[in-house]
Amino acid sequence: MRNLIAATAALCVGLGALPALAKDLIVTVAKPDRLYVIDAAARTVQTDCKLDFNLIPGVIAMSPDNAIAYVLANRWEDVFGIELATCRTVFSAHQSEGDIRRKTIASLAVSKDGTEVYTVRNPVRILPDRYEVLEPEFAVYEAAAGLDAKPARTFPAPRRMTVMATDRSGMVYAGGHEVYAIDPKTGEVSIKIANASWDRPTYSGPDVLAFWPIGSQADEFLLLYSAAVFTDASQSELADFVWGYQTVDLTTGQAKIEDFASFEVIMFSAVRDPNDKSKLYGVYTQLSKHNVDTKELIKRVDLPHTYYCINISSDGRELYVGGTNDDIGVYDSETLERIGEILLPSGGDMAAGTMHVINTGS
Repeated sequence: MRNLIAATAALCVGLGALPALAKDLIVTVAKPDRLYVIDAAARTVQTDCKLDFNLIPGVIAMSPDNAIAYVLANRWEDVFGIELATCRTVFSAHQSEGDIRRKTIASLAVSKDGTEVYTVRNPVRILPDRYEVLEPEFAVYEAAAGLDAKPARTFPAPRRMTVMATDRSGMVYAGGHEVYAIDPKTGEVSIKIANASWDRPTYSGPDVLAFWPIGSQADEFLLLYSAAVFTDASQSELADFVWGYQTVDLTTGQAKIEDFASFEVIMFSAVRDPNDKSKLYGVYTQLSKHNVDTKELIKRVDLPHTYYCINISSDGRELYVGGTNDDIGVYDSETLERIGEILLPSGGDMAAGTMHVINTGS
């Protein structure tokens, strides 16, 4: 009996030493002042962080170890790093100073080694009788700079930049008039994917809405575009309006741009299945499932209200739709059946905030 008790105790100690099973967590924000970490499978809030700043717009970029959520807040001006385990603010960068006001329109990213934080700052000088528009700048902050971070480096940047992502070679990709590649060490800028300057004579210029930096599960920087297609290069006769996607693989740096559907419904954001990249899911008033290889609409379902931001579980089985209101809808990715709902305790809406899915095993 004594040996049995000892063996049982040793087994319990051994099990207790095992790491917790990996699970998906949803990280998002909601008015008036909350950052939430949600257990996706349990549909429950795991951590409720009360913030001491205006969280709007609530664009979030995660550190590579998923320990810190960097939040673009205070009406596009400032960046804060929130440690998820403690809810402590461990990083802050106040970008405006003196008579210079700087706004960052969703341009927020973190290097893959977690040592640097990137923004594109759009400055104006506030004069007594006018605003003087200054040149945009790509700013590099050290993640360890603490609560009064100043740029370690700044470089000239193109105008009209929004969401950004980083790859494993250290390159930063930014969506805007074009999809740009930026070297954060030298500031060198090149066009990765041509948008406004694309060589497609029978197409109008593309319309790109890019405020949600999602797509980490599929390891890609993905943007949707819509465009008019004409019968010939004179553009005198309209043939169709189309949806397309442009993507950069964040491991290889390989880029692609391609149409995949007629423009039948509006989609604000989209993700691809991490295990089958032919499957693309888009959201707004409807939830749509596309096969981008065959250019087939697989299924579309109506939603109870509009949702701005979509994301997908790390195994590709569940879809999460959020933003807009105070609820996150959970859908089966195969059938698009609504299988759950997560209500945020504050009752405040997520507005245009990001909804990230992170995995505790990654």
